[in-house]
Amino acid sequence: MKTRILFSVSISIIFLFFIQNSSIAQLQITTGVDPNEMLENLLGPGILAFDNVTYQGADVARGIFSNGDSTNLGMEAGIFLCSGSGDIIPGPNNQSSAGVNNGLGGHPILGAYTYDAAVLEFDFIPMNDTLRCKYVFGSEEYNEWVFSAFNDVFGFFITGPKPDSSYYMNYNIALVPSTCNTPVVINNVNNGWAAPGVVPTGPCTHCEYFSDNTGGLTLEYDGKTTVLIAWVKVIPYENYHILLAIADAGDHIYDSGILLKESSFFSSGPPELLSFNFLMENNPGLSFDIIGVLTDSTVHLEVPEGTDISNLIANFEEEGAYVTINGITQVSGITQNDYTEPVIYHLQGSGAKDWTVFVEIVTDIPENVFKEVVISPNPSDGVFKIENIQEINVSIYSAFGKVVKIYYSPQKKNSLLINNLPERIYFIQLEKNGQTETRKVVVL
Repeated sequence: MKTRILFSVSISIIFLFFIQNSSIAQLQITTGVDPNEMLENLLGPGILAFDNVTYQGADVARGIFSNGDSTNLGMEAGIFLCSGSGDIIPGPNNQSSAGVNNGLGGHPILGAYTYDAAVLEFDFIPMNDTLRCKYVFGSEEYNEWVFSAFNDVFGFFITGPKPDSSYYMNYNIALVPSTCNTPVVINNVNNGWAAPGVVPTGPCTHCEYFSDNTGGLTLEYDGKTTVLIAWVKVIPYENYHILLAIADAGDHIYDSGILLKESSFFSSGPPELLSFNFLMENNPGLSFDIIGVLTDSTVHLEVPEGTDISNLIANFEEEGAYVTINGITQVSGITQNDYTEPVIYHLQGSGAKDWTVFVEIVTDIPENVFKEVVISPNPSDGVFKIENIQEINVSIYSAFGKVVKIYYSPQKKNSLLINNLPERIYFIQLEKNGQTETRKVVVL
């Protein structure tokens, strides 16, 4: 058996710290989940039907995850495939070479020298003209094997009719944003080579989509992508086939994984912007979160006097849309923009819609009236409670924008118990004194 040895770095004190603090947060992993159950977890609005589900690979290399919001993954729950064992994925990052050799072959679609492939395939019918899915790719090959032959790979391959009357044949839709045909693999998304246990410093290869996890407390993989979106144009009500595959490249040793957000494989209706905020965690110059007010096709934000608005990062949530500004792909929580003048966000999906973002500098900003509102549990089984809503109007919308329930909160009422909601995604809109905020809930 081939063994890779680079060189060792003495980091035992750091590892001890990890072990002592590993209870801080952890991804919950269930391996060996039935492939049909995995598809039910993954599929969201606008998928009319799915069929012919097959899986190739080890049982420990497939499953579902939850509790992601307590980690730096960027997704609460969903499904995973990996080139070893899903039990390795939860943190902390206390080794640089974690992996399981399942003794299996690769898959020809990923290349000749691939091993331990995990492949999920299925047929489906979309109801609308754009298909999307949110995912994170992570690997133990980062960072010491960047630009090597151990370029672990995955692909999100679609087969079916194109809108231009031609045909997709195993076309990979997991591409680096703003590129036409650059697949998301280790050698294409990274911040350069670094020794085990050392944070890489470049050169950057699409590193705006890379998140180093050296010494991370909540995930094992040494590096991962940010949350990315695979998308493609399709024809409504036609039949399509998906082949989702990941494998080791070069040998069986280090693990890589692909995690896909629950209910995010969807084909939905007209594009809508659901929320737009500037958060402290992504904008060090802010002393508190700035929540955007959405009305019609505009977003209004007020920031304190002295704030530099020429280089801010927005967090936004959209429905049924691929988001660009002047043709440049926008990634929530990642892409920086200059807001000294109004910025037009173009949402392209089943149709198109523009939203104009206005940022105003003011000397006195009203307090966020929704900061104390708590919605729990989320996800839920159809029963959840909304607390601290005194004098706040509450509207519940389906993923398609249809009003499900509206509550005009009386002055003395401080909580609502919501029940009997079918399994799907909902959006809770809070409104008070002209301010609004939208939050998502998932009923499982």
